[in-house]
Amino acid sequence: MKLILSSQTGTVIQANLFESIIGLLMISPVFLLGVVLIAVLLITVFKKDITTPRIKTTVSSFILYYYLCMMMVNIVGIPTLSEYRRLTRLGEAVFNPNINLIPFSDGLSFSFIANIFLFIPLGFLCPLVSSAYGRVKNIFILGLGLSFFSEIVQLFTLYRATDINDILTNVVGTLIGYCCFRFVKKLRGRRSKPQSDLRTGGKDYTAHLPVVIMLIAFVAGFFS
Repeated sequence: MKLILSSQTGTVIQANLFESIIGLLMISPVFLLGVVLIAVLLITVFKKDITTPRIKTTVSSFILYYYLCMMMVNIVGIPTLSEYRRLTRLGEAVFNPNINLIPFSDGLSFSFIANIFLFIPLGFLCPLVSSAYGRVKNIFILGLGLSFFSEIVQLFTLYRATDINDILTNVVGTLIGYCCFRFVKKLRGRRSKPQSDLRTGGKDYTAHLPVVIMLIAFVAGFFS
């Protein structure tokens, strides 16, 4: 009898874990509007610069968009319109500052390690979307900017904290992702210069793609 109960309990735990993972990976249908906007943006870029690798840029852009949507809404927890409506009905304040400016105050906790892994895809995907982020300086600024922005908007959410540790770990995660990109690129034998370096006086129309995709993901997340 005890074995049966243990088996049933294990099945329930596995089912709940599976449902939790599926819940994290799911995004609202409103994000489909962002897919349309990104598609239009990519078509415009391809028309202006026929040298842009279409398949790689398209696939990487949509994967980056999905990652950002899932990460911002389901993990980071950006403010949403529906949440503001709920807070208004409950009489709660919109501005809820909970700030920690002391680095490594919690030590090497699980959340500390998780935040590093959370931003690894960013450092890997952005150089695939635009060769402008094949430089460590650009990817560092992008990771720092997104992390800082994510922490600032959490001042306007309930039960979320703006933590200096999150900024540090997110930047580290971004740089690890970038190192993974460089490692994979080296394994594939791609020793040619980035496209942006090969242009002679031409403009890199993909340089702003990652930033625009981030903005679209945030706006879609707000209205989700």
